[in-house]
Amino acid sequence: MSALDRLYNALHPSLRDISRDEFQACLQGLESTLEMQPEHRTQLTVQRLRFRGEKSGDFRFSPGVNVLRAGNDKGKSSVLKLIHFCLTGRNELKKDVNGWISEVELFFSLGSVLHAIAVDKRRRPQGRLVRFDATLGTPESNGLNSLHGLDSLHGLDSIHGADVLLEFRNGKQMQHKLETFFNKAFGLRPLMGTQKASRKDSDALLDSTTSYRAYFRGMYINQDLGYTALITDGIPYGNLFMKVVGMLLGVRGIDGFFAVEARRARIENQLAKEERYHRRLEESFELPDLASVDEEIDKLEQYVDELKVERTAAFVRATSNDLDLRLKEVTEKLVAFDDIRQQTASHLTTAELEMQRLQREANELEAALASHRALATIHPDRCPVCETRFAERRRHQQTTDGQCLLCHEDLPSQDDDQAFLQIAERRLREAHTSMSTQRQRIDARRADLDELDFRAKQSAQLKSHLQAQLRAAHQNTAEVDREIELETRYLGRLEAQRDQATRLVSEDGDDSTMRQLLRHKQVLDAVVRHLRIQDVDTNERLKREFARRVQEYCTTIGFPGLEDITFDHQLKPQIRQNGKNYSFEELSPGEKVRFVLAFYLGMAIATAEDLEHGAHPGLLLIDSPGKEEMVVRDFEAVVRLLSLVEERHAASIQAIVATSLPAISAATPREKQFFVENDDDPMFS
Repeated sequence: MSALDRLYNALHPSLRDISRDEFQACLQGLESTLEMQPEHRTQLTVQRLRFRGEKSGDFRFSPGVNVLRAGNDKGKSSVLKLIHFCLTGRNELKKDVNGWISEVELFFSLGSVLHAIAVDKRRRPQGRLVRFDATLGTPESNGLNSLHGLDSLHGLDSIHGADVLLEFRNGKQMQHKLETFFNKAFGLRPLMGTQKASRKDSDALLDSTTSYRAYFRGMYINQDLGYTALITDGIPYGNLFMKVVGMLLGVRGIDGFFAVEARRARIENQLAKEERYHRRLEESFELPDLASVDEEIDKLEQYVDELKVERTAAFVRATSNDLDLRLKEVTEKLVAFDDIRQQTASHLTTAELEMQRLQREANELEAALASHRALATIHPDRCPVCETRFAERRRHQQTTDGQCLLCHEDLPSQDDDQAFLQIAERRLREAHTSMSTQRQRIDARRADLDELDFRAKQSAQLKSHLQAQLRAAHQNTAEVDREIELETRYLGRLEAQRDQATRLVSEDGDDSTMRQLLRHKQVLDAVVRHLRIQDVDTNERLKREFARRVQEYCTTIGFPGLEDITFDHQLKPQIRQNGKNYSFEELSPGEKVRFVLAFYLGMAIATAEDLEHGAHPGLLLIDSPGKEEMVVRDFEAVVRLLSLVEERHAASIQAIVATSLPAISAATPREKQFFVENDDDPMFS
């Protein structure tokens, strides 16, 4: 029989007319959270922390109480934060310390199985998590005697018994993969709850899940981040305290309780929206005549159809082939005119250049004739007949023979000016003839250009006219589109008005939605009530065992007049002292510090020894217990409590305590102490 079937059978007498199918549909998707699967405890023990960079360190830890002692700002908290970083992927080191350390390795055991995580954090966190054979008990027995950082990750595969569990290449991957791994290893689940404070809040607040980061707050007492945060639960409406502590202690039904509570919050939110909507309709909506509204809708739909037909016709006119083809032809003609004009302009330029050359030659000839100079002075290196240029080395032979070697004309002597003048006059006449011909060509080209410009101007005017016609046609289409849009909007408002009126007068309208939501709420209310009280005997026994441990440790750590400690249904502590009842918030600062130590130690030890379904892994990182808020007498009480843990529970839990107080070192044997004789020296070199 499934969990839903068992739950329905238990609640059926109080649900009356709600069927099994409706009950299961209401709780669909919550089957796995309602299965009462017992949590399992896996003990976590840190064996060795090594790091290097500008600063380096090597710390070997043991089960039981380990003490890191040095002066303030000497690196004690940084050691705890490096462990926290390797187990969660969240780097909370101070900026300067973070820059000193480039590579980190942490060796730890889960149960009896050795694991190692190596991280290169110089740019972005990169590394691997490796598991070793269960028969290999220490890091040294696995051949890992030197710190290799990220370089060693590629070699871990080859070590006997090594198994790479996960790899990461950046901080987000590291956090996500470690969360998945440790949640599975410790039997933790992301419990869903709600942070919704009121019906006005965003629906996004309906979903809130407990992360591994929140669970780790049950293992890390960090005064810098607020050592009372887990107990006081600073997130309102999130029930973070009950989720984390309840899961770590093994409270039965807590995951199903929060999942159903979140589902109920969503249903209540939908109900509130429906109620507001229905109320607005009743208060502000005047019920119209449904027949007249339907008639107006029909007329408007017919008019919109006519507009659509008109718009189609306008579109056809705007895109008619005749207009498009004419515009295309005119455009092509303008392009052709432009090509011809460029060719004609090129020919005109060539003719004008030739005209300039002929004009220069005629000017030279006229100047020679006017001054009666010999033609040879104008072109001494050319034949005066064919104008062939003489090579310098052959000029003497040509003038000596008296003939041009190419045209074979007789060359006048250098002293025969009359012959040269006759030749010049002939060449001048030929030049004037060529100039006249060239001028006619130039005039013809210019006439062609004028004609082309005139025809191009006419075509451009025609193109502008055609484009104006197309724009007008498209504008008509756009106007019809706007009218269709306006009428469609009005049609939508009429249809909405009709639907609202129909919902108000219909028996199957809004009331049925409300009834369905109310029935779902009835189911969820019954389930929440049932989950609050189911396994009540087991949960009450669990709370009593936990309270007994906390009360014992509070007495040891120094709570004068302490009579009783109980935990309410939200696991909030209630303290009776000297005949009066106190909540945690009402304790003095020193009492709060001592209560937090007793609470955390009680949670870890009770889970290991008293509570069969507890999930706390038994690791506690305690940063600066007490600080300046406690007097000497209270320090002695802290030493007594830590000594008690070391004597009785060293096999069950591991506590790594960072402190500047020499007195606390007496709580554990010398081999479990890490300290520097000179308080001016740092914890690591």
